[in-house]
Amino acid sequence: MPKGNSRFTLPVSALCVMASVVATMAAQPSDSSFVIVSGKDNYWKVGNISTSTGNATVTVTENEKHQKWHGFAGCFNEAGWDALQVLSESDRNRAISLLFSEEDGMGLTWGRVPIGASDYALQRYSLNETKDDTGMTNFSITRDKQYLIPYIKAALAVKPDLKFWASAWTPPTWMKTGAADAAGYDGGVFRNEPKYLKANALYTAKFIESYKTEGININAVCPQNEPGYTQNYPSCGWGKYRKPDNSAVNGTEFLSTYIATYLAPMLQEHAPQTDIWFGTLSNDVYAKDYWDAARSKAGQIIKGVGLQWNNSSMAPGIESAGYLVIQSEHQCGNYPWLTPRATSVNDANRDNFLADMAPNNHAYGEESWDLIKTWLNSGTNVYSAWNMVLDTKGFNLDESRKWPQNALLAVDRQAKTLQVTPYYYVMRHFSQYVDTGAVRIGANGGDALAFKNPDGSIVTVVFNSGNSQSNIIIDVAGEKRQISVPGRGWASLCVNWPKPTKVIGELAGNHSVGNESDFKVTCNKSGYRVVLPSQEAGRLELLTLSGKVLESRSIPQGSREFQIGKLPSRSGLLLVRVVTNGETKTAPLFAY
Repeated sequence: MPKGNSRFTLPVSALCVMASVVATMAAQPSDSSFVIVSGKDNYWKVGNISTSTGNATVTVTENEKHQKWHGFAGCFNEAGWDALQVLSESDRNRAISLLFSEEDGMGLTWGRVPIGASDYALQRYSLNETKDDTGMTNFSITRDKQYLIPYIKAALAVKPDLKFWASAWTPPTWMKTGAADAAGYDGGVFRNEPKYLKANALYTAKFIESYKTEGININAVCPQNEPGYTQNYPSCGWGKYRKPDNSAVNGTEFLSTYIATYLAPMLQEHAPQTDIWFGTLSNDVYAKDYWDAARSKAGQIIKGVGLQWNNSSMAPGIESAGYLVIQSEHQCGNYPWLTPRATSVNDANRDNFLADMAPNNHAYGEESWDLIKTWLNSGTNVYSAWNMVLDTKGFNLDESRKWPQNALLAVDRQAKTLQVTPYYYVMRHFSQYVDTGAVRIGANGGDALAFKNPDGSIVTVVFNSGNSQSNIIIDVAGEKRQISVPGRGWASLCVNWPKPTKVIGELAGNHSVGNESDFKVTCNKSGYRVVLPSQEAGRLELLTLSGKVLESRSIPQGSREFQIGKLPSRSGLLLVRVVTNGETKTAPLFAY
């Protein structure tokens, strides 16, 4: 909070439980419900709900039950933390909150951690480049303490129960042959020899142990990112793979043997609390071969399977067999192999390529919706974003195929500003409201997905593919509700929302989430926190929808926030109105 700001409490009577963004209702539904809507250039707004007797566009069926939900994830990469360093401390904190806060952001459940360099490291490296050091005497996470670990600890400060899964893009260079670069990091194949296989297992165990000493528990590990591809960035094949020129190396798969014979016994000794997930599998030509071998040799050891890109068709069979399905890398869009070229951010889409920067536009938001919906409908239990943060250029280590990739948040290095992308809002329409332990339920008709949370609340997310705003009727929990969804936009309808304190979303009037000029209301243990739009003197009022003022207090010059204790002994929608410097802003607040 800036120097000179002050706080004071606005005392009002009776019990309150939840501050939230709740829709103004023409005919209020019988339960606690609200809707958040997003349209192009107008994201994360309060929507309107009314009861309806019309035909349902979407019918939510609670007794149609699918997979259990385990959460959304994002990957920690060096490039993301480096980009965040150009921002002010407040904007950097804002970015972490946008990603991990359950009240003010996505509330991500999982973080992915590279073991050594990924393609979005700042340089190629491993955690032990001492040749033939099979005993890992020189293993070190010193480099990670500069970039990855501060990034992770910033996230843990916001979400202490964050879980982590890790994977290697490449082992130490001395453990493989045939690399594409002189340094040995890019491409090549793992040495299928016992001493190297055992050394790599110990390398992985050392990583888990070293991170634990930093207060970071690795819950699961995938042994290799994309063993079916080698690339001109840190990568490694394991018998069956394609080279960057797409030529095939159709050798003998041995990743499954490595898990059964080397990795599992090593982790049982050094890190028994860490699960083994197979993969991540990306090459759809070889993915089935990899998984069939793994299930045969290590099916009782493996707890989950990381699938990405073209392998969503494998998810239903794997999930029904009792394994956790992790969509391990959301497609980053803007594909360089496409012949059509975009000329600007405005005309970039899934059918062309923008060569000089990442689009991070609404079209990619729509593509992301299609991808998320496909994977969730296929039985996925965990869905992982790729880069959480990149700069607006979005380039990785691959100099031979320059590929500017999208991210949830983008940093403009020149302007030193943070951009919240449409893709971010699309994923947040799910992640903030669908809790771990939820079950995907039926959502028939329209373009929609629905989940029932453990607390009984039901979340329905819909997309309006038309170009104009549309009224959509959702039949859920025995009642039809009509909501208005922007053209090419999304809505999250939450019904039977419980009383525990939980912020529902950002408030109408300003969609630049978390900026210091925002006016927003959030809930805390003491009641409600009202962040004022300025430090100007003014007046704060609590009033009914009809305009009756229930409470009115002056705002002293220099105040930045109010703490509201208890609300009047009435339930329903109230309004918080702030008048400062001749400007009036109003936010809804729902009291029980």
